[in-house]
Amino acid sequence: MRLSDIATKIIATDDDGHITLAIKVTVENDTDEEEVYVTMQGLDRDGFVVHEITVVGEIPPGESKVLTEKDDYVKRVMYDQVAEWRGK
Repeated sequence: MRLSDIATKIIATDDDGHITLAIKVTVENDTDEEEVYVTMQGLDRDGFVVHEITVVGEIPPGESKVLTEKDDYVKRVMYDQVAEWRGK
């Protein structure tokens, strides 16, 4: 699978230092399967994984689609350490 146009957005915060995080990614399905699972890794400046979120969707083989997912109760301090998102 090919990934592009990765974007994140904080859609909610709480008083305990947690956020609700939304992520979207354009996925080109170059497999023979229609159901795709993509784990997105948030890496810090040193290349270590500080957060992961999995996006799931149905994309016909050979086509592309924007997939999105949200994750509740992410620690804001962890999110702030993310320097880069990449697919696993």
